[in-house]
Amino acid sequence: MKALNKMDNLDKGALLSGLFPEELQNIQNAIQKQCGYFLQNETAFREGWHKGGFFTAEFWYRLVQDAHKEIEKNQDKLCKRPRWFADHFFDGHNSLFAVHCLIEYADMDECNPQLKQAIHLLFGSEKLLQITLNEN
Repeated sequence: MKALNKMDNLDKGALLSGLFPEELQNIQNAIQKQCGYFLQNETAFREGWHKGGFFTAEFWYRLVQDAHKEIEKNQDKLCKRPRWFADHFFDGHNSLFAVHCLIEYADMDECNPQLKQAIHLLFGSEKLLQITLNEN
């Protein structure tokens, strides 16, 4: 196994998926819930997007749509194969959205306390995205 500081998000996602295969459905549900939240509030998010940020709203919504399509296409299959789950959600740029979802999920009461600790150990606890909706 690689040292933690040598792991990329795919390595960390694979480790998390392998350590908590019984939590994959809950993690997938959390990702799906975040997809729904972003898709339902897309106009407000795009209007409030910080233009000088690390990435654009267009880029972020491509990640949201990719995650949403994977869940729609594969449903329960992803949760049955931890490595496949990690490959779909933690490879390349897709990991940005998955990590966002994990950190959000770790703050929820229904998150398994051991999973929460693992999320914070592997990915940290700092939010990747700070957006407030324009509610006029």
